[in-house]
Amino acid sequence: MENGKNPKAKKPIYKRIWFWIVVVIVVAVIGSAIGGGGKDKDKDSSDSKSTATSKSSSQAKISSSSSEKQKSGWTQEIYDSITSAQTNINDDGTMSYSGGTPYAEIEAKVGKPDTTSESSIGNQTIVTVNWTSISWTKGETQSITIQYDKATGQITSKSKFNS
Repeated sequence: MENGKNPKAKKPIYKRIWFWIVVVIVVAVIGSAIGGGGKDKDKDSSDSKSTATSKSSSQAKISSSSSEKQKSGWTQEIYDSITSAQTNINDDGTMSYSGGTPYAEIEAKVGKPDTTSESSIGNQTIVTVNWTSISWTKGETQSITIQYDKATGQITSKSKFNS
């Protein structure tokens, strides 16, 4: 306490926005590693502990007569074209995003994800989506996870896991 000034009290780590963003990313990575890449295509992942919605096992088998876009819509080029948004901290302490690829654009190209979950911190909601059993290289199965800001639709992160 120099010059009569009180030292600024630090916020606990769990009250900082970056801490919760890291938690969401870690949960997404763990969930993707546990649930993705398996050979059991009939597995229904609705028993996940997150608030995930999943395709039923009957929808996982896509027949050639189905009008739904197949999972093979993913390519390395589409994945590489995704740009993560720049995070901006506003004067009031809230976060905003700019310059990211719109999530709707990617979903239109590759189809709906296998799982979707939401995490809210204050007035901000981050949506985590996951496509599993993607195969654009012969003999290699991949899982793709994307996070985006629900308010702006801007993609904030992407990750790809090989199995």
